Amino acid sequence: MVVMPLLMLAKLYYPDYAKKNSNEDLKVQFQELLLDDSDSNATVRSVSVYENVISLEVNIHNVLLNDSNKSRFAQNSHRIFPEKICSSVGLREYLQSGKWISIDVIANSDKAVTNIRITNENCT
Repeated sequence: MVVMPLLMLAKLYYPDYAKKNSNEDLKVQFQELLLDDSDSNATVRSVSVYENVISLEVNIHNVLLNDSNKSRFAQNSHRIFPEKICSSVGLREYLQSGKWISIDVIANSDKAVTNIRITNENCT
């Protein structure tokens, strides 16, 4: 008798649990791909997967963000992140199927720096 309610609860909550674990695994994988282990000033804060897009948020910690720094961070991000994404065979195949990756770079958890949209064209 107790088994049926437990099965119903498990069926209700397990998909959310599995999705959260999957997103945490993706965060770790993108952290390793995009950011050096020695760089503790930036982290992949979130990863979301939709139909045709993987959306990432990369946070740069503890920076004084002025126009000059913002421009430098944006330029470096647009140069480095597409190169690292395109170096991954699995992500290249993902992009070749017509999908894309969007990276929001933010500073201090709340200040927008830039957005980078990476498509297969960036890798050719």
